[in-house]
Amino acid sequence: MIEALQHQLHLLPAAGHLAFAGGAILLAYCIFGLAGFGSSITSVPFLIQVLPLHTVVCLMLLIDLVLCTVLNLRERRHVDTTELKRILPGILVGSLVGLLLLVRAPAKPLFLLLGLFVVAVFLWNNVVKRKAAHISPRLALPLGLGGGVFTTLFGTGGPLYTIYMAGRIDDKRALRSTLGVLIGTTALIRLCMFAVAGLLSNPSVYLLAVLALPVALAGFVLGNFLHDKVSSQGVKKVVWVILLAGGASAIFKGLS
Repeated sequence: MIEALQHQLHLLPAAGHLAFAGGAILLAYCIFGLAGFGSSITSVPFLIQVLPLHTVVCLMLLIDLVLCTVLNLRERRHVDTTELKRILPGILVGSLVGLLLLVRAPAKPLFLLLGLFVVAVFLWNNVVKRKAAHISPRLALPLGLGGGVFTTLFGTGGPLYTIYMAGRIDDKRALRSTLGVLIGTTALIRLCMFAVAGLLSNPSVYLLAVLALPVALAGFVLGNFLHDKVSSQGVKKVVWVILLAGGASAIFKGLS
């Protein structure tokens, strides 16, 4: 048994890489606790610098299943099921496409795609975005498709879901509840797909998840503690700076 444990420990990355990954996860979930979003899109571009992409997406999936899904169960009664039913078919198809790319596509183009997506999210929210307006339900399919692809590839499809839901749901509580349940649902979809594809067969993913969960929880608690003590505008500026830095690092890794 001791020999088996020693073998599993040898599967873990070097101490320096573990420390860097832990810092990225702590920061990402602190942001999540502060702002209510951004755990994957801020952490994944940094995590791929020290961990394989397959390991990163599986690790973030396991953390989100434990933290995000459980935390959102209490809000189920406010969910807009009509909009969920509209967007889920596109997400399912997009998730299949994303899984195919994750399994078969070479890593560097995916790093570049991730970086460009993160930069596009930054530009949308800081340059292009105007006052929220109602959007057509027909956009459920393309935004669901895109969200499914990026959620399965990197766990970062949340901004596309938010664009759709924010344009369809006026009540803030219903919007938050619907997005929370949607994210939990997509996590379960990925869990099934990753299990079938064999992506969850690597023991090091579970060892990393055991190490990362307390760090993620600490970050989330810290973010909640700071929520009422810091300016929301200041938080947003910090989030966008980190997001842009992560996007640039992913692009650099994809081009190097």
